Amino acid sequence: MAKEFIARHDLERIALQEIRAFPGGEHVTDIEVEYQDDRALKTNWTLHVYTCEGANLERIQYAINATRQRLRHRYDLRREL
Repeated sequence: MAKEFIARHDLERIALQEIRAFPGGEHVTDIEVEYQDDRALKTNWTLHVYTCEGANLERIQYAINATRQRLRHRYDLRREL
């Protein structure tokens, strides 16, 4: 199955929505997607997640990993000019 190319801001919005849907995800304040070619993972992006004080980092890490895995199978980042 071919991956869909997606704009950075769209991927950030989708990832933020999905991570916030997990218990404890309401403490995530922002997400940044960075272009990073990774042949082993067969992807060209990575996530940086920012949280507010009081966040349960174990829960958030689980949400990040689950979301990252699901989105990496669906999307590749479209390079912006």
